Amino acid sequence: MPLPFVFIVLIRAAAAACVVVSASVLAEAVGPFWGGLIVSLPISAGPAYVMLGLQHDPAFIAAGALGSLAANAVTILYLLAIIRLAPRLRWPLTLFGALTLWFAAAWLIRQMAWTFAGVCLLNIAVFAGALSATSRIRLSGTINARAAPRRWFELPMRALLVGSLTTTVVTASRWLGPSLTGMAAVFPIALTGLALIVLPRVGSTASAVLFSSTLRAMPGFALALAVLHLAAEPLGTWLGMLAALLAQLAFSAVLLLAHRRRRGHGATALSHAAVRRAATMSAPTGHR
Repeated sequence: MPLPFVFIVLIRAAAAACVVVSASVLAEAVGPFWGGLIVSLPISAGPAYVMLGLQHDPAFIAAGALGSLAANAVTILYLLAIIRLAPRLRWPLTLFGALTLWFAAAWLIRQMAWTFAGVCLLNIAVFAGALSATSRIRLSGTINARAAPRRWFELPMRALLVGSLTTTVVTASRWLGPSLTGMAAVFPIALTGLALIVLPRVGSTASAVLFSSTLRAMPGFALALAVLHLAAEPLGTWLGMLAALLAQLAFSAVLLLAHRRRRGHGATALSHAAVRRAATMSAPTGHR
């Protein structure tokens, strides 16, 4: 293997791993809403697509984004499996079941010839079903209240997982073709790396809350992939990627504003209830 190629592989792995590890550490340190918002960002697919953009033309990137958009629906099912299985099974079985579902569903999707409209409808239908199935989970509190101390190998393990996947996808893309490369690029390696850590550390309930928050932010990633598919050829690879990133950030900003508004309404309702209780307790007792 030529030495320059070794350096290229190491740079790819290190760049992707640094981004994903930093984001997953932040996700553990903050509440479930912020954690879900962070993890739903393209922290593993983003570096993979940047590396693909250095090797392939805009047409390849656009076709790959369509494959990624189809696989995004599978990732939603993966998140749903973790949310539903975590409170019922031990964490290794939870993760095994979610990964098995991802590969099975990805295989089924791969057997079909998808149009852009069809893939969008697939994502909408799968997300609506998953949202309905997790509608009773409250996204409040923290995800690390009782977390055990982080073990020395956890962060290097995440880095190794993400770096290995990014390197494999980008290197194999010349043989896989755009559609399969796009599906592989959005394999939930960052989510899996996070699940390997949080499931045994913070418990099933807190993990389900975190991944439920991530699920609710997934339409932003789907929007980014749709924009990349539509914009890569007319705007070029890099402007298309920038437009996709801005679309997801805009969606995240909308979620943030809605979250703050809900919290504001909740605080107002609590204060009104407190005032009513105080007035009731201080009111003079009348004659019957």
